[in-house]
Amino acid sequence: MRDSMVLTASVFFSALLYLFIGYDFVRSETGYLIFSFGLLFFMFILIMFKKPAVFWIFFIGVIFRFVFIFSVPSLSQDFYRFFWDGNLQLIGENPYLYSPNQIIDRDNLFSLAIELYKGMGSISNENYSNYPPFSQFTYLLSSILIKNNLYYSIITLRIIIIIFEIGVFYYLYKLLNHLNVPSNRVGFYFLNPLIIIELTGNLHGEGIMMFFFLAGLYMLIKNKFFRSSILLSISVATKLITFILLPIMIKKFEFKKKIKFFISFLIFSTIIWAPYLNLKLFTNYFNTIMLWFNKFEFNASIFYVIREIGFYFKGYNIIQEFSIFSILFLISAILFFSYFKKNNSIKEVLISQLFLLSFYFFISTTVHPWYITSLVCLGLLTPYFYPIIWSGLILLTYSSYGAFSFEEKPIVIIFEYVTVFCLFLIEINGNKDRIFNAFVKNPSPLK
Repeated sequence: MRDSMVLTASVFFSALLYLFIGYDFVRSETGYLIFSFGLLFFMFILIMFKKPAVFWIFFIGVIFRFVFIFSVPSLSQDFYRFFWDGNLQLIGENPYLYSPNQIIDRDNLFSLAIELYKGMGSISNENYSNYPPFSQFTYLLSSILIKNNLYYSIITLRIIIIIFEIGVFYYLYKLLNHLNVPSNRVGFYFLNPLIIIELTGNLHGEGIMMFFFLAGLYMLIKNKFFRSSILLSISVATKLITFILLPIMIKKFEFKKKIKFFISFLIFSTIIWAPYLNLKLFTNYFNTIMLWFNKFEFNASIFYVIREIGFYFKGYNIIQEFSIFSILFLISAILFFSYFKKNNSIKEVLISQLFLLSFYFFISTTVHPWYITSLVCLGLLTPYFYPIIWSGLILLTYSSYGAFSFEEKPIVIIFEYVTVFCLFLIEINGNKDRIFNAFVKNPSPLK
């Protein structure tokens, strides 16, 4: 009875906090932000510690998401660019060919142009779109269904995201059962405040990406290579990050199957990109992607340490030099986990993918909160808990946004990464699955 009351109270107060964040939240109010996120994460852990049944995890998670249904994102302004790209497609323009600055002065561009241009901010205004074609399709769909109405377009895109999030729940549940892992672990994704706020609340597309990734992984496990290649090509065409995980997935298959997989993957990827193909696209898109290696900086860990060393010895920001190192490191990590690790079982494959993705974020110059939602999702299929802890800490980086300026808080970043790195090292040194076991009725067989 007591557990039931605690669970009910935690769900109720969480819903109230989501209401506050969705409808009455100002990003620059740091005190409220830290208190709200901290309390939400505490109640999330408390809910999971009470070991709710999978049905209740699903029901509560859907309710939390629908709390945001009529809200306008207050933590991220990316959605303005989403609908800019969608509306450009409505008038027959390729969103990869022009930055907003290049065409904002056109006469009769589209009715929402000025509002979206002002809302997205100067960084987005001066750069080409970086969102792959399936993401562009969701922006087009949201814009075309509710033409010339930003508010209803937001609601439409949010409904699309919630549908895919339910799909993520479904395939996570199936994969957990396949791995003989307690199925209520799905709650660490479906009830996670980071996931709910960043995907449903702020309209980021990582949930769509992970739906196709998990579905493709499940089909691969079932030896349905053709279906898997289609699903994984759509995942990469939603967000590029899952592309680096593909070599690990198919390493253990025989050569002929690998060739068939990559041929069908390449064919469907070409089909998805075909509507946007243009000679100028390749240059624009490559230059845009490189900004994440040699220009943008936010919530980095290893890079910030190396940057300070660079300032000390060279007197300037060495991000350009670091970008070469980070690209070479990423390529080396992909080769190592794909061809030098055994990866003889699906469990080993998943752990290699988790570590590869983690190392990528560890060396990245930019790690926004929604980036690691994929890490949280993947981590649930392994014995490692550190992505869950990271999901609670990374929301605190929103404290960088002040009322009149942007300034990162070193103490927040240091606390975030010292905690994550310490837990990571503890877990890889023989303590995996220990934390997860505290949240299940019986110890997990995943060792």
